Amino acid sequence: MKITNNYWNKKVLLKNTKEIVGSGTTYVILAFVLLLWHFALGIKFEWQTISPLSAPSVFVRVFYSAFTFCTIGLFLYVIKFYKVLHNIVVKAFGMWELYNFIKAVLWLFLMYISYAYLVPWLFNVLNTSMSILFNIANLVIYALPPIGIALILSIVYLLCRQKYFKK
Repeated sequence: MKITNNYWNKKVLLKNTKEIVGSGTTYVILAFVLLLWHFALGIKFEWQTISPLSAPSVFVRVFYSAFTFCTIGLFLYVIKFYKVLHNIVVKAFGMWELYNFIKAVLWLFLMYISYAYLVPWLFNVLNTSMSILFNIANLVIYALPPIGIALILSIVYLLCRQKYFKK
């Protein structure tokens, strides 16, 4: 099986860029409206830690298998670990069963590494970055409410102009 340089994921992302950006801006508008609502209620600014994302449970095997395949598994494939393992176990000794067993045990170990270390770290980084962006937006709106209102109105205007006034 030969992997080609067909980056289908980039093609799909570029093809659907307008939808992706439109969906993201909708949530940004909602966040700004929420922050303006807090400002209107008179809630004072304070740094908040938010955690909107949570890691999936251990029973979501499909997620962990796909995540492992796209991260650690891809790394092992790129450095040709599986080819070296195949050459040693199968070509040198002719033991297909041992080769398949080693791959299965290795895959379970990699999935455990993903579950115990990589995914919690990834979700911690994502939540921290979202928390920082949320607090920066909150501070901007708290300090300068007209800028927040102008941002919301301009984003809504651009979205409506894109959607309803296409040439």
